[in-house]
Parts: sequence; C-alpha cells; structure tokens
Amino acid sequence: SRYPMAKYVVGVDGGTGGIRAGLFEIATGEPVGFADTPYETRYPQPGWAEQDPNDWWAGMGSSVRKVLADAGVAAADVAGICCDTTCCTVVALDDAGDPLMPCILWMDMRAAEQTEQVLATGDVALRVNSDGAGPVSAEWMVPKALWLKQNRPELFARAAKVCEYQDYVNLKLTGRYCASANNVAVRWHFVDGKPPTSLLAKLGMPDLAEKWPKDVVQMGHAVAPLSEAAAAHLGLDAGIPVAQGGADAFVAMVGLGTVRPGQLALITGSSHLHLGVAEGEFHGRGIWGTYSGALVGERSHVVEGGQTSTGSVVNWFKTMCGGGEGFYDEVNAAAALIPPGCEGLVMQEHLQGNRTPHVDPLSRGVVSGLTLRHGRAHVYRSILEGISFGTRLIFDAMRANGYLPESVVVAGGATRSDLWLQIHADVAGIPFKRTKCADAPALGSAVLAAVAAGAHGGDVFAAVDAMVHEEGVVMPRPDVHALYAKPYAAYKATYAATKQLIRRQGKVDLVDLDLDLGLGDASPGPRATVCPSLLSADQGNLAGDVSRMIAEGADWLHVDIMDGHFVPNLTIGPPVVAHLRSQAPEAFLDCHLSCTNPDALIDGLAVAKASSVTFHFEVMEDAAACAHLAGRIRSLGMRAAVALKPRTPIESVYPLVDASPPAVDMVLCLSVEPGFGGQKFNPEVCAKVRTLRRRCPDLDIQMDGGVNADTVGAAAKAGANVLVAGSAVFGSPDPSRVIADLRRAVVEAKAEKPWLEE
Repeated sequence: SRYPMAKYVVGVDGGTGGIRAGLFEIATGEPVGFADTPYETRYPQPGWAEQDPNDWWAGMGSSVRKVLADAGVAAADVAGICCDTTCCTVVALDDAGDPLMPCILWMDMRAAEQTEQVLATGDVALRVNSDGAGPVSAEWMVPKALWLKQNRPELFARAAKVCEYQDYVNLKLTGRYCASANNVAVRWHFVDGKPPTSLLAKLGMPDLAEKWPKDVVQMGHAVAPLSEAAAAHLGLDAGIPVAQGGADAFVAMVGLGTVRPGQLALITGSSHLHLGVAEGEFHGRGIWGTYSGALVGERSHVVEGGQTSTGSVVNWFKTMCGGGEGFYDEVNAAAALIPPGCEGLVMQEHLQGNRTPHVDPLSRGVVSGLTLRHGRAHVYRSILEGISFGTRLIFDAMRANGYLPESVVVAGGATRSDLWLQIHADVAGIPFKRTKCADAPALGSAVLAAVAAGAHGGDVFAAVDAMVHEEGVVMPRPDVHALYAKPYAAYKATYAATKQLIRRQGKVDLVDLDLDLGLGDASPGPRATVCPSLLSADQGNLAGDVSRMIAEGADWLHVDIMDGHFVPNLTIGPPVVAHLRSQAPEAFLDCHLSCTNPDALIDGLAVAKASSVTFHFEVMEDAAACAHLAGRIRSLGMRAAVALKPRTPIESVYPLVDASPPAVDMVLCLSVEPGFGGQKFNPEVCAKVRTLRRRCPDLDIQMDGGVNADTVGAAAKAGANVLVAGSAVFGSPDPSRVIADLRRAVVEAKAEKPWLEE
C-alpha cells in the first residue's frame, strides 16, 4: 500500500445520467474536486431503458483523468480507488468480458411479466420482498435474467457472464470477475451470502448460477490491484488497490456515516429511500429486507423502505404554480407561518403509487379538507407534511417488525429546506442530521477505497468516523410532535378510505362504488361490517397486519383470546391488545373471549382500550349472569356481546335480546367450534341466525367460522351483518377485493331481506 505517503483516494459514482469521479483526502474525507462525464440512455420501447457499457468505461477514464488534472494531483499521490454504480443494471458478457448487448438499466420494466413468475414460486428467498407477500420488482436481477432466457434464449446461452454494472467495472479495473456482497444481498435474492439455487431451479433457470460470479467480495475489501491497462486508461498508477463498492444508495449509507445499528439513511430526491441498519435479521409486511451481509462489518442487516414520489411532488407543485427562481424561498417562508396540520388540510403523496408500506402502484394522490381559507402556502406545506407522514408510516411499519431508527441522516434535495427537515423531525419524533459532504455516494466510495488502502487501521468504522462529518442536527419538538397526532391519523385513514374509489374511479357507476367502499348502506337495520380474524394473521407481526387490514378497508379486527381451558388453545391476552391499540389507535378491536372466566379479563381489556368484548354463554350460570357481565363491560366503555357455540340453542339469548333496552349489543353465532381457524362453515347454524334476525331486526348478528366467497351468501341471506373472515382475507392476494365482496353480500341481502321468507 502507498498509504501513508499517498494523501488521496478516488471515489467514483456511476449514476444513471453519467459517471462522476471525486478526489478526497484520505485522512479527513475532505473533497478536493469532482469531474463528471455524461452518457446516453436509450429507450427502444415503452418501459425499456438501455445503455452501452462501453460508455461507462470511457466515461470513467475521462472523469478520473479530469479530476486529477483539475486538482493538480499526481497519480503517485493516489492510494486507492473504489466505484459504486446503479443497481440493478444487468449486463450479459462473452468469455472475454465484452458486452453482447446493451445493458438492461435499473429502471427498465420489461421483466414485469417475469416478476409474477418469480413471486409464484413462493421460494424462501422471497422473504426479503415483504416477507414473501411481494411484489417482486422488475428492477431486480432474477426477473431480468429470466426475461433474457425466455425472450433472447440464444443470447442467454452465449453469455458466459451475467452480472451488474458494478461487476463489469471491477472486471475492467482488475481482470477479476467477482460480485459485490452488497448487490447480491439486496437485489439478487442471495440468502446468507449464497445463491438462491432453489428459486432458480423452480424457474427452470439453474444455469444462471453458472453465469454469475463465483467470488463475492465484501464492500471495502480489496478486489485486486489496478491492472496495467486500466491504469493507463484512468491516468493512475498500476498496482493500487481497487476496493469493492456496491449499489449507489447503499454506498451512500457509508458516505452518510450510517453504518451502525439504529442509524438510518434517508436519501431524498424525486423519491425517498429509507435504509436502516438493524441488529439482526427480520422480515415483515410493508418493508423490504432485511438484507443480510449487505453493508459493512461481520454481520450487517439492512431494512429498506421507499416512497415513490416525494421531491417530484414538490417540483410538480412548483410547475403548477408557474414558480420561478425564487419560488421555494418565497413559499417556504409563507408555509412556515402556517400551524402544524395546515388547518385541516391533508395530502396523500401517492402521485405515482406507493412503494412501502402499502406496496400499491395503483394508489394516487389525494388532497382532503380543502376550503376557501386555504391558499398556496397551505397546499405547499400539506405536501411537505404528507411526505413526512409517509416517512413516519414507513418507520411505523419498521417498528411493527422490531426496528426503530434512533437517528436519521438525510442526503439530497430535502436538505436544502430547513422547514421540510424540521417538519420531518417533528412528525417522526426523531433527530434528523445533515452531513458536510452532499455527495454521499462518491464519499462512501472514497471511504471504502481508504479502508482497502490500509488507512484508518483498515477499519471501515474508524474510517467513517474520520472522513464523514456531521454539519447539523434538527431536533424534534415534543410539543409540535403531539400536535401532529390528529393530522397523522387523518393521513393514515385517507388510504383506506380512498383505495377502492381510486382503483375503480371512472369504471363503474356510483352505486357500485358505494358498495365497494361500504357506503350507501342507508337501509334500516344494522350496518354491514367485515372483520378479518387475527387468528389467520402473521402472529409475529400482528400490529403490522392490523394496520394492513385497516388500509385494505376492514371495518373491525377480530381478536380471539383463548385461555387453554374453555378451548384447547392458548392465544394472546390484554397486554397484546394494548400493544395493538398503541400501534393502531383508530382500529376497532373486537375481542372474542373463549375463556372459562371472562370476568377476570374485563378490567385489563378496558385498560387496553378494547372496542368490544364478546364472552361465551356456555361459561355463564344463566342469562341473568350474562346480563350482569354485559352491564359491567358497558360501564367500562366497551360494547358487550355474547357468543353461542354451534349446538347451543338460539333461545338461550332471548332473555338478553328481548330486554328493553337489549342487554347485549351483538350476538355471535359460531358456525365452527371455537379454538382454531381454518374450519369448514356449518350451514346448519344459518337457521339460528335466521330465527334471531326475524326476532331482532336491529341487532348486530355476527357469524364466525369458514366465511368466504362460497359461504357468504348463506350467512348474509340468513341475516348476519357482521362477518368474521380469516384465511379468506389474509390468504388473498387482494384482501381489499375480498372485504368489498363480503360487504356487498350483506348490503344486497339487507335490501331483499330473504330471512322473512318462509
């Protein structure tokens, strides 16, 4: 190594529009200069995007030579070099390492059909895709390679190497064909550093593993010395170490100093990317990752979230207003005078869909609460707040899966607005930090180059501490954070309230829309209500699934609490209900107690803020005891209901429902034995429901057990208006559609009242 004699390192950032070389001081990370070379992107078909890999190599030579010349630094003073690149930009090479075709750029969507094939395998490698729920992005390596095999089979067969921009550049720099541990972890579906062989086999593409690099090198480790030919091309000396880089956003994490557990990098631009460092592995709905071994250190785990349209929405608003050079200064100053919450104005920022946590490309932007009092500054601030709410929602999804960032380091366009950063910090309740060097990817590459050159003891954490410098911290204000509670709740409710409307807008008549949304149920009698059963939810992520079902349009959430005595199963108790309430304050938690002594749980459920409590008639002495317990439940602010097993006569509850007023708010008629989900619907119970509905036209009657698309007609026509469904909802790729169809069946039955027929 030339260190400590050589004073500089080169960090190269291979971006979408061009390649940038940065020259940095190896000891302090101070930037000396930058040089850029653009290259062309071609769009041969809609949704396709290609570049010529030869342009990358030519541009890299030009940029490195220029930055050295501009700074007056000799090649002998450079200790090492590292490059980051776009991810996942796929190239097919021949035996000599020359491109067989233009690259398939990261943003290219031609592999959309192949993503469905990948997701359909159900392979364990898909856990990084929202715990296997998907979707799988067309940007990723496996779908793109599958597209090549299926659409260009001759070229795929000829390709000796299928890899990324990152691997191509390192091959040109050193002659060594290897992959970055970062890229394979975050976009190749590698599991614990190993290729996803079972996934490839299920896709009929086991030969892809033979075309991938066999060697995988960690970020910051030396790939190999710079070759003579590459040195001549770049204007550097041969033999200096070439450090392994990775995907630009993840190398930017290094350049922002976010390499330790609890730290999160927020990379802002036209979109937001949230990359957090976690202590260990976890997977869950509404997040990507964790990616094992994706960063630096022995065992690194990275969790990912993303907002599709953020800065692009701000820019859209500027364009809509005809804003000029001083627009942002003017509108930021005016928006700063408006109180948090924009006086009732709420913006959902999904102008190009939602990446996480809803994973809904069909979602769209919504402005709600608009009045004649609101002006341009209100709308602008509502955009900043809406984006910040979206970021907090991602943090909440991460929290539901066991991760909460302790601090956030921000890079990109949002750092230019003090107001926006303060709103971000206030909404999230977390400090937001800025770093001195705005070019985080290039600095991250420089840090990795310094480590490979032996500087800072060859330790990446020491190098980060020495070379990345914090410029300021925006602290959250607790009083303002509290003020955002109601606007944030309104923001979260917006998605669930508008999802079906947006999806079906312009395609059906208004009556159809009303049924899908649970609106238009103005007929006399109890309201159509659908409550997904959490017995079918991910038991390791109940809070996340509660939030997901609310977003999918669920009216209530059915929470089964079993003591192991009344039924041979033991489930959750009041503490878990309290946690669900803390994570989903707006949820209606319908708690069903399959317990021998329900009275012992009532106080705890009241403290946990349960919405409704159902106990079993079979564990009570008589109807009078049921009425007494129901009265106690109501006195604590909760709805009271009584449940009947399939064989318990309906006449048992007559003293309760005939009282004036009725002693209970709802009767649950189980169509299966209590204790376990997944049982078949018992149609004989419909006779009990029909009898009760005739007797009590305004009572809530709930059916639970085996309710699905095939059985809902019988349940609704018998008179049930509250439907509990578990696997039918949670097992569907489109839960909102299932919920809407169940609700529709009740609404249609209410209009016809078939239970009145003999």
